[in-house]
Amino acid sequence: MRKQILNAWCAGAVLLLASCGGGGGGGGSVTLSGTLSLPEHAAVDSDTNDPNQAGRQPNNTFAGSQALVSPVYLIGSVNVPQAGAAGANYQAGDPIDGYVADLQPGQVIELEFTANPLVNDLDLYVYADGASANSPPIGQSSGVNAFECLRIQTAGRYHVAVNAYAGASIYNLRIGAPTDSSTCANTVSSTSGVVPGEVVARALSNDPAANRLRAKALGAGALSTAAPESTSAPVLLHMPTGAAEREAALDQLQALGHGAADSRQASARVLSAAAPDLPPALREVIDTVHYAKHLQRTGLYAYAEPNYRVALQSDLVGAYPPADRLYSNQRWHFEMIGMPGAMATLVPLRQQFTRRPIVAVIDTGIVSDHPDFTGQVAYEASFTGGGTWSASADDPSSPGVATAFHGTHVAGIVAATTFESTGVAGVAPMARLMPIRVFAKDATGSTTADVAQAILYAAGLANASGQIPGERADVINLSLGSTRACPAAYTDAVTRARAAGVIVVAASGNAALTARDAPANCAGVVSVGALDARRQTASYSNTDPQLSLAAPGGDPRQSTTGTGLPDLIYSTLGDFSGTTRVPSYGGKAGTSMAAPHVAGVMALMRYANPDITVAQVDALLGAGLLTDDLGAAGRDSGTGFGLVNASKAVDEALKLAGTNPTPVPGTVVALPSSLDFGSVRTSAELQVVLQGGASTETVTSVVSSAAAVTVGPQAVDPSGLGTYTVTVARDTLPVGSTFATLRVTTSARQFDVQVIITKTAAGAMSTADFGRVYVLVVDASTGNPIHQVAVNATNGVYPWRITGVTAAQVQIFAGSDIDNDTLLCQRGEACGGFPQFDAAKTVIELSGDRNDLNFDLVPYGGVNTGEERAQGLKILPTGP
Repeated sequence: MRKQILNAWCAGAVLLLASCGGGGGGGGSVTLSGTLSLPEHAAVDSDTNDPNQAGRQPNNTFAGSQALVSPVYLIGSVNVPQAGAAGANYQAGDPIDGYVADLQPGQVIELEFTANPLVNDLDLYVYADGASANSPPIGQSSGVNAFECLRIQTAGRYHVAVNAYAGASIYNLRIGAPTDSSTCANTVSSTSGVVPGEVVARALSNDPAANRLRAKALGAGALSTAAPESTSAPVLLHMPTGAAEREAALDQLQALGHGAADSRQASARVLSAAAPDLPPALREVIDTVHYAKHLQRTGLYAYAEPNYRVALQSDLVGAYPPADRLYSNQRWHFEMIGMPGAMATLVPLRQQFTRRPIVAVIDTGIVSDHPDFTGQVAYEASFTGGGTWSASADDPSSPGVATAFHGTHVAGIVAATTFESTGVAGVAPMARLMPIRVFAKDATGSTTADVAQAILYAAGLANASGQIPGERADVINLSLGSTRACPAAYTDAVTRARAAGVIVVAASGNAALTARDAPANCAGVVSVGALDARRQTASYSNTDPQLSLAAPGGDPRQSTTGTGLPDLIYSTLGDFSGTTRVPSYGGKAGTSMAAPHVAGVMALMRYANPDITVAQVDALLGAGLLTDDLGAAGRDSGTGFGLVNASKAVDEALKLAGTNPTPVPGTVVALPSSLDFGSVRTSAELQVVLQGGASTETVTSVVSSAAAVTVGPQAVDPSGLGTYTVTVARDTLPVGSTFATLRVTTSARQFDVQVIITKTAAGAMSTADFGRVYVLVVDASTGNPIHQVAVNATNGVYPWRITGVTAAQVQIFAGSDIDNDTLLCQRGEACGGFPQFDAAKTVIELSGDRNDLNFDLVPYGGVNTGEERAQGLKILPTGP
């Protein structure tokens, strides 16, 4: 029987200075209904652990591999026998999921999973269909971590296998476009990967007991070596050659490592039963990986790993785009604000800059031990409960009482560590952070008093705590607000902060109003509206004739990023592994995400010119020198003075500093850098613009590589810059994925824009699907769920309807439960809430029937690396 909910959550992209609950009571019975939308490239493993999955179909055999059309974002689950939650796959196990797809050079297959890889370990394998039996291109990514990836080098049909070596886990499998900038060191080719049957290992010690165990394994034929083992040098070990002998050897090593009764570790016999038709060459590679992991788990070796033939890519530290693994998710919004040009200017000059600017993030606090904040935090504090001060800004969230780690996400956008191989990039990685927490553990209860005190503290001014930081902030970011005129407390604090030399940035608000929230509407505040990936005003963004400027905020409802990912801003997050907080990453949308882009750009200006004044910044902004004008010429209510441009901002700061570096010419770029038409769209806009400094570069032509894709000018100036319309004639394309290019030729160079088109068979319905989804209606006054309905996807959407609702105020959430553990909205599963993904103001006042309760489902915040399942919403009981 499913359990009652423990705690409802309330997540905010722009947090209100009030509780997100409220009200209650009765009233007449009403009916609620709507539609759940999902990304067009959404897919679900056809045999998850959910016993109620519609159209369930095993995909564990090679011949029965589930067909995928890329780009694709798939959620799934795997487990070895008797691991994970009870469900369709618990007893017999589902140790391998197989997929087949036609792929192009440059496409990257990415696997992320939610469980601790030291306990629940998943691996990724790729096999070229129809390959030579003697030298098949086989790729494998099988480290002990929660991320695996493989890069395709040759066009063809490939089988993709997700294998549970141990335990059970939800996973996300993503295959992007060939040019989406995904970084991956592992390639799929006949000259890379694992040498079958060979393992490199070094003995852990000369302990007699360990030696006896190794000798036992050697004597039983479980392993062999041509050289004596040594604790000072690696040795090459060989698996037995026969299939039966290999299985016996693996069983022996498993018994040495964990005992024969340990069902969390997969054996060769389990895999043989689950996937009997694996090609021998692929099976030998999988056995080799298992063999190495079994050896490692015996505790007899310092390390044991397959003998690799791997081709690696390299990245230059400081080069742009950065090597951070998740930068491909961020590329669209970093390119949109001109980050490549800004870094091209700053990197050659970095030796002359001696001061790191400080950005105060007044918010919900941060996950202080997040690896992407290492070395980035200068000072921290908390002002909560009417001025109570603390020297820590660590986010106090606990399982089931979530702030959605809003401040962590905002801080990562500003200054996550960058130019390393993990995590995300920050707009201003050279900046230091001053996180200041002004919200209680449930993201409620903050007041104007708390925020005003935090502003004064960040500015190094006297405040009620009697404390000031060792250095004042250069920039303050306020991704919070309330729908009221600017309070006097804000006016006073902002005025004094500006007089102290601090630039104050605030989000305009997420209610689609024609007025900015406070403090964005306060005099002297740089107010920021949100844009989607098309450089259009986001559907939720507050507008105002006095709006300062705009920045990327994402909008999954009305836009895509051109890569198959939802239109979200990706950054740092936190999550829970049982009761233990763990670092994570994921996407959010809102003006809360737009504001820190601007705060980061202001930090870049203070890095290039520490002496630039607030008045100078105001003047540059008012003259349009920090932005790219959008819409009607000049300032407008939707975008202010335009889209923030980091490259222009850095150049202007340097000019005021009297620095005359070798000018970096402006560069013609396309926005977005790729176009994803999905399976429905027939036209899209492409912006070809000049980013950076002055340049004489002009556009001479934009030509399509495919007859079915045409491109023509819509609003283009004499230099060829402007808006182009791209049109697709779908009836001339084959069923499946088509990858075309738009070749942009300028007076200086050529570059390509990737075009992705998916075509379904005539009369076919959309196949977008995240599996069975549960819609919960929560009483806002108690936080308890009162109604629930389970729905399946129909033509790419989930229509839902619930009758008999009597509560006066409700919240609505939805999510999948593919691992059948009764928890919704875990990392990696589909999740959403009304009115939009991760939106504020989720309390719905009911005075009658509502049939407009439509919202989006996306994989919730990426995945985390927690050992246990993340805390989430509990599904209501379905039986007595």
